Amino acid sequence: MTPRKRSHKNKGLEPNLYTYGANNKYYRYRHPRTGKYFPMGSDRAKAQTAARLLNSRLAEHNFLVERVVDDHRTNLAFLIERFKEEYLPLRNLKARSRDNTLYRLGRVERDIGGRALDELTVQFVADYLDLNFKGDSYRQHRSILVQLCRFAITKGLMDNNPAEVTLNKQVQKKRRRLTLKQYHAIYTHAEPWLRNAMDLSLITLQRAGDVCKLKFEDIHDGKMFVIQEKTEKHGESAYLAITLNPLLNTIIDRAKQSGIHSPHLVHRESLSRTNQTKRNQHHTAVRRDFLSRAFTKTRDKTSLFKSIDPSERPTFHEIRSLGGYLYEQQGFEKSYIRKLMGHTSEKMTNVYLDGHENRWTECNADLPIQLLKVKPDE
Repeated sequence: MTPRKRSHKNKGLEPNLYTYGANNKYYRYRHPRTGKYFPMGSDRAKAQTAARLLNSRLAEHNFLVERVVDDHRTNLAFLIERFKEEYLPLRNLKARSRDNTLYRLGRVERDIGGRALDELTVQFVADYLDLNFKGDSYRQHRSILVQLCRFAITKGLMDNNPAEVTLNKQVQKKRRRLTLKQYHAIYTHAEPWLRNAMDLSLITLQRAGDVCKLKFEDIHDGKMFVIQEKTEKHGESAYLAITLNPLLNTIIDRAKQSGIHSPHLVHRESLSRTNQTKRNQHHTAVRRDFLSRAFTKTRDKTSLFKSIDPSERPTFHEIRSLGGYLYEQQGFEKSYIRKLMGHTSEKMTNVYLDGHENRWTECNADLPIQLLKVKPDE
């Protein structure tokens, strides 16, 4: 078998030796037979020496020969490594999506990485998913298994996709819509930086991640320039130049007068600068996940949600839906709302607008009354 091409970050390393961790600072050795990884520390020279000795020792015990002869029993850990090196870089995923994908791959590898590929039957995959995951987690891990098996087929390692045949459970979102009354109640308990984030999302209809990315330098020539992170691939719909108005100017002035020196519109004084620096962010930046958690905590300070199951309570994302609904109530066309949201279809915009109230279908009942008159017998 021809050795597979190494990725750029692993070039120059001994076979079966890989880098990992922040900035690829650490090394680990992958057992060529079992696919199990062993940490080798951060000293490159020592890791290289250890890898050479291990490769030599394992070759003496014919593990590499067995792997060639018994290639049809290549395990899932081996497939996952190839998937990460050969396929994942081609997807051009955003950092957050890539991290989530790596997390799920890691979970699968820990759970069933030693399982031979020819042992991945429909029943085995179905049982694994049913016993270990529920709800959205089930759907996401099923998806990653489907992708792995598809990749294996393209490499001649599998003949079919057992994961694709398993039940694709549709997750029904239970989250309730946010009302204007609830928005105001949460707003009264919110810190100034969170109020700015809430108002920006409500007025501009931007996602939490896009609100967090906004900088003062993005505001010039009377406009606020936004590049929506979820829709960049759709071209013009992702690049917005929102004309400033008195309400937006008020929010911007409020942010400037916070007393905190920051390049971001939504900012706060961080208790620790270390974590933000590691993420290549300014220490005053607010991460998307932190914003979501802060909104949730503030929401639950009110008395409006005590009788609602936590899984059904509105999240920060519902502010965007509320804003779209308020625009519609004020007579703005759906095309106007769709442009702000960055949607490419009215169908997606309707998903955000529906659910705030019962939508009555206007119709007539004009059956001619004369048809109901009884005619005398002829």
